[in-house]
Amino acid sequence: MDQLKLKLQEYYQRYQQLDRRVKPGKEELEKEDVLDMENDILSQFGLPTSRRFVQILHDFVHHGQVNDQLLDYVSRKLRSAARKYLLSPVVSDIELMQNAYDQKRSAYDVLPELGYPAHEYAIFLIGELYYRRNIPANDVLDELKQMQHYDSWNDLTLLSKMNNYTNNELYTKLKKHGLRFIDDFIQNSRRQETSRLVNKRPTPAEEGYKPNYRTITKVQVEDIIFDENTSPSLFGKIRNGRNYNRITISLEFSELNQILMSSDDLGVEISNHIKKRLANPSAEKPTVIDIRAEFGNVLKLDNCYLEVYKPQHREGNKWVEDKDNFYFVDKILTKKEFEKRTKEEEVKHKIQECLELIGGSYVYYQRLRRLGITDDEAKLRAGLQDELLFKLSYFLNKVKE
Repeated sequence: MDQLKLKLQEYYQRYQQLDRRVKPGKEELEKEDVLDMENDILSQFGLPTSRRFVQILHDFVHHGQVNDQLLDYVSRKLRSAARKYLLSPVVSDIELMQNAYDQKRSAYDVLPELGYPAHEYAIFLIGELYYRRNIPANDVLDELKQMQHYDSWNDLTLLSKMNNYTNNELYTKLKKHGLRFIDDFIQNSRRQETSRLVNKRPTPAEEGYKPNYRTITKVQVEDIIFDENTSPSLFGKIRNGRNYNRITISLEFSELNQILMSSDDLGVEISNHIKKRLANPSAEKPTVIDIRAEFGNVLKLDNCYLEVYKPQHREGNKWVEDKDNFYFVDKILTKKEFEKRTKEEEVKHKIQECLELIGGSYVYYQRLRRLGITDDEAKLRAGLQDELLFKLSYFLNKVKE
């Protein structure tokens, strides 16, 4: 039996032991051994440890028993995958990332092909910043290169577990390396951890900042991404003048369902599709729904208005709003509710204008009195001859002082 078959056979046995947890208390060590063997086997074929190639090995170990025919079959499959991968056209890192975005490939799949470890920070850079927040690919690649150059992966892991991390020397060290997104990463990780603990996204008030709300509508939703443990996100476009801007909206499942049920037949169809995907334990996680590909058209949110805000992060003692087009939903309003609110705001604005005019009349009344005009004449000229109106003008003026 050649060396490759021996390695595959040993890998099969190690994986079976890990799967059955034959050695209690040593699961982590066994898992590391298995991952090392996966890397070793794939590297013999010139393949990265991305999910699509690791899956070949995972399919192999789920056979009931190992024999020469199975080993030959897996060897041929790995060689075929290697031939296709190694002979494929050479693309730049930016093209690779763009293709991964278009194909909705997992960050776990992309990072090994870029030559970076599937570290939680690298996953954050690809999965959160590039995929969800539309940070330019160049910025993400520069950050990955800096992390790899200074081998800062373990330093950041340790730093992220510290309470007052900004006061630690590791933080100063990483900042000197020019790393731009470590604050965002740590705060995002803590937001997610808090969300997992309370099964709810922390509010701006809980985090300590005051958000800048804006109301949006007519969003063209192209993709919906979710799983059973994290909040769903909408990916799409929104009109800005003559152009369209990319936008990502994070919301709760109840809010997503409310939006879908208000979006006519297509929304109801998508809602039913999501329920089926959630009920399927074998579905790929996270679940990605390409609305145009699966339903023939994008979802247009014409019948509701979303009150949204951008998350903020600390820079020193100040809260700073994130620059990317990523928003959280605070409220969902129907068209009728939005129109009612708009009218109420207009009426309040008009009332405020009237009050300012009445308050200003008292200033005019005082000026007339200083010129020696009688009290009754001054009230008449200022339009304050009514005693109640005069008192109102007096107190409004007092408020301004």
